[in-house]
Amino acid sequence: MSRLVSRRTSLTLLAAALGYAVLELGGRDLVGWNISLFVLAFAGAFYFARSDADDLAPSMEPWLRWAVLLIPCYVVFQMVPLPVPVLGILSPARAVLVERVSYVSRSPSFAALSIAPSTTALYLLTTAGYVVAFLLMREITWREWKHRSWMPVVPLVVIGVIEAAIGVAQAASGAPSEGTYTNKNHFAGLLEMVLPLAIAFAASHLVPDPAHRRSPTLRTLQGGLVLCAAALLAAGVVSSVSKMGYVACLGGLFVMGALALWSMTSGPTKWLAAAALVIACAFLVVFVPSDELMKSFAALFSDELTTGEGRWPIWRDTIRMISAFPVFGCGLGNYGTGFLRFQTAVVERAFDHAHNDYLELASELGLVGFLIFGAFALLIFVRAVRVARHGPDRATRILALGSIGAMVAIAIHSVADFNLYVPANALVLVCILGIAAALPVSSEPSHSREPRETFSKKLSLAAAGLLILYAPAWIVFELKYRNDPNAENIFCRFGVCDTDALIAAEVQNHGGSVRAVPVAELVTALERDPAAPNRWCDLGEALAKSGHMDQSRRCFETAVELGPYIPPVLLRASSFYFDARNYKLALQQCARVLEKTDDYDDPIFERYRLKKIPIEDVLKDGLPSAPRPAQAYLRYLIGLDEAPEAATVWPWLLSHSYVNDQLATEYVNFLFNRPAYEAAAHAWAAYLDGHRNGYLESNWIFNGDFEREPSHIPFDWRLESLDDNVDVARDSSVAHTGSYSLRVRFGGKENVNYHHSSVTAFVTPGAYRFEAFVRTQDITTDRGIAFHIFDAENSNRLDVKTEQLTGTNDWTKMEKAIQVPLNTRLLTVQIVREPSLKFDNQIGGTAWIDSVQLLRLAAGGTN
Repeated sequence: MSRLVSRRTSLTLLAAALGYAVLELGGRDLVGWNISLFVLAFAGAFYFARSDADDLAPSMEPWLRWAVLLIPCYVVFQMVPLPVPVLGILSPARAVLVERVSYVSRSPSFAALSIAPSTTALYLLTTAGYVVAFLLMREITWREWKHRSWMPVVPLVVIGVIEAAIGVAQAASGAPSEGTYTNKNHFAGLLEMVLPLAIAFAASHLVPDPAHRRSPTLRTLQGGLVLCAAALLAAGVVSSVSKMGYVACLGGLFVMGALALWSMTSGPTKWLAAAALVIACAFLVVFVPSDELMKSFAALFSDELTTGEGRWPIWRDTIRMISAFPVFGCGLGNYGTGFLRFQTAVVERAFDHAHNDYLELASELGLVGFLIFGAFALLIFVRAVRVARHGPDRATRILALGSIGAMVAIAIHSVADFNLYVPANALVLVCILGIAAALPVSSEPSHSREPRETFSKKLSLAAAGLLILYAPAWIVFELKYRNDPNAENIFCRFGVCDTDALIAAEVQNHGGSVRAVPVAELVTALERDPAAPNRWCDLGEALAKSGHMDQSRRCFETAVELGPYIPPVLLRASSFYFDARNYKLALQQCARVLEKTDDYDDPIFERYRLKKIPIEDVLKDGLPSAPRPAQAYLRYLIGLDEAPEAATVWPWLLSHSYVNDQLATEYVNFLFNRPAYEAAAHAWAAYLDGHRNGYLESNWIFNGDFEREPSHIPFDWRLESLDDNVDVARDSSVAHTGSYSLRVRFGGKENVNYHHSSVTAFVTPGAYRFEAFVRTQDITTDRGIAFHIFDAENSNRLDVKTEQLTGTNDWTKMEKAIQVPLNTRLLTVQIVREPSLKFDNQIGGTAWIDSVQLLRLAAGGTN
């Protein structure tokens, strides 16, 4: 009985630790996670301290024992100070960082492989917790499974069901379905691991088994209850609208079902079952997903497949990071800092995780560590497959299948997310691995010949002791001393370090400026985390304030080297160079930011303006060789109504082919509205260049042949239909010249007064001739098509009309001599039909207009 109490008590504590981690944002709250680690450590210590050799499970396979031991040992190895020459051999990139520290501090003789050992130390505690959980769950499962008790699975299912219920309720209320997590993918990650276990639990109880002595009715009721729980878990996954969560869930269930068919059926039954499995999966793919989830998949394939929803550029940069730390990695937990040096995409966001567990683990652990961690999980998976095929009884094989389904699901999801870096989800996976490692591959040998696992007891007690010592220290520090620099320095001597908290507290204590923080404190922070470019910027600013400009310059050079495309780093470096009057370098840092993101356009352009940087220098050094930033700069000047500066930028943009239709339209409209009509017209002509078709050279009307779709510039046609009475459109079937004409079709229902389509032309004083070719068909009434030409600003200065055209006519030239007076700058040419005074005044028929020109006449009245 005492063994049962000890086992159940330890399992309850383990469940409490896991449940609290899930409740506290999936374990991502540092205080909450350390509370879970402490409870977990106490559970392990309580169980193993009360167990003698006869109480322990059989010895693990040698490979598994070595893997369990090497995992925490490898993390410790990343933290051990090594001689710098040795470090240069093992990790050249890390040795370079040590060398950089010598710029501002005494060059250390020893340094760790981890670029930030204090961060890796925190992850060591988490790793120790996982070790305790694995060993404890293996021991408890082995004991419980001797009686074929599913008790080790129960806490996982209960926690998953509670989360699923919360998520489904959230979805029903219209809120995001995330449970107690902050991310739908991590919420789905928990459910997708628990669901296969719940299905296995239900299947084991619903399928009759003569080996069980319990009442079949009771077992059926239990199985039905767990099956309902499985349905709720599946509903939770669907409600989360996590694409990868749903795919991973289906993948885990498919592998689980396929392996079951392979292991438990034969002959025609196997093929029938395989067909049923395929049909079931097709049903789950087509009919089960919600409309919102299907829309999410549709959006992925239509818009974001080429970038993996923005993940692929991050993965590409992570591979570059792996190549810099190939063998031993940059240290567990240091992805967020180490990645800054290699990040070239989505630079407006800071990535603490790679959104791919495999790439992130490879970057932090290197090849050696990745193989150790990967071998541990892979070998347990292979062992579970052996149990699923050759286990001693049906229940054992079914539980192995559930474990396999869970492992496959999280393995699939880890391709596109960082579930293994969510402590609660990683802890669930570790518990499942512990369950799988405890299941017997075949009939158990005689107890008298079976060696016991004293290794588990020793390793678990050691890891639990570390957690019992350090988890409370972290809790006390975070709750009471986090903002106390003196206390932080004391805690850090014993491995409890928070550099961000240290600097934040120092900044607050010195008037809110990092420049006022003592240089010694900033050097200490830099020594702890020399790969962080913001630490180099902090120190560089403080050194600059104290007059050490050469050291400050080297700090900012290193910062830019470690964050070559990170906007805050580059802007801080730019500020330093501006203060040092090195404007070329200052502008180049800003240009790097503009090259990668538009989030900082206005602040950077405002910096240029306040620093009174000449436009020529901005164009030379302050803009990257790319269209978008240059276009944004012109728009910024337009927004400030800086016409002279914009006039300088415009030809530069044209010379670099950075202008598109939209920008040209904006600039021309800007000039036109000032009003600077001549500048607007010539800007438009310069943009058209070889496509101007004589505009402002032989013809002062733009697009008079209607070969272009009318744009939104003030010098192009404004075409407007009038309900059912007048239909105006370009026509490609009839043309006088080129391929298009303008068709005006009258509906024959009203005596229309039409003047709604027109074009505006910039002109200078002098003699002009207006001409257009018009073709008509069945134009009724005595009032037909004509043109009204007048001064757009003051019609009293100029107002003329052409003759009208009615009936049916082939292409007819309509023309008018015009004398533009001194103050006229704009002419409006309207297509008009004036109302008729006769009783048969409902106009019908069609007119086509083409080759509209406004020709400037030479002195004497000829072309």
